[in-house]
Amino acid sequence: MSEREVARRMFAREFNDSNLQQGESMDRSPNFIVTPAGVICNRVFIVGVLTEVENIGVEGQTMYRARIADPTGVFTVYAGEYQPSAALFLASAKTPAYVAVVGKARVFNPEKGAYYMSVRPEEINIVDEYVRNRWVYVTALFTLQAVRIMERAMESGLRGSELERHMRAFTADSAGIARAMDHYQVSTGLMDAYRQMVMDALATIVDAAPPEKREAAGDGMALAIIEDMIKRLDRGDGVSYEALLDAAHRLGYEESAVEKTLNALMDAGRCYEPRIGILKLI
Repeated sequence: MSEREVARRMFAREFNDSNLQQGESMDRSPNFIVTPAGVICNRVFIVGVLTEVENIGVEGQTMYRARIADPTGVFTVYAGEYQPSAALFLASAKTPAYVAVVGKARVFNPEKGAYYMSVRPEEINIVDEYVRNRWVYVTALFTLQAVRIMERAMESGLRGSELERHMRAFTADSAGIARAMDHYQVSTGLMDAYRQMVMDALATIVDAAPPEKREAAGDGMALAIIEDMIKRLDRGDGVSYEALLDAAHRLGYEESAVEKTLNALMDAGRCYEPRIGILKLI
């Protein structure tokens, strides 16, 4: 019996932007999808607000359609007779409510050029606001990592099998990276849009997650966020400390946390000051 695939975290926008189905040539089930960031995905783990539930079954059939919103968009979830526990949950669910879902990613392609993404749930549970916020933080970190890996792929100048072989040293999604590059015509602009998507998603939960909780989420998250802020704000001459601090404040980071993170980036050789008060990535 084969092992279950790991459920991948991703925001609704990236999920709904996907329309590339896994092919036989990659030695995977056809049920896999490849996202624009190159993530190969069969199962997803999502957390958001259950905003709508509708019974769309006909002639006595059981089929519920639900919509679950995260800060970037909406996931569409279908549960029928083959997902009995999820269907039972949705039958009595009250909206709005925070929920966590693990399920199979599906692409419906009724006609050329038309693609509809959905999730077939294996499990749905009620969660609280803290769990939702925590999911947003961790999903942001995974998304930024995927964006960086895709940018590394673009910088390589390689394509196809050469790119796949090159990226094996950096990610288990090397085959997805290679296919996504060609299928989605991945550009710097798209990756910048995903980076901005992450920042916007984090900004929506600042009031619900005070800085002390944010710092408790782990130094890894702060490093990823501050590093990407520098990259996003740098127009070629570096970023002023004041501009970075202002952007960080909008996400709820105090100056002490920014200072600590900058010191860690400098100690790791990932950031430097070409001039006093100006920051630049290496």
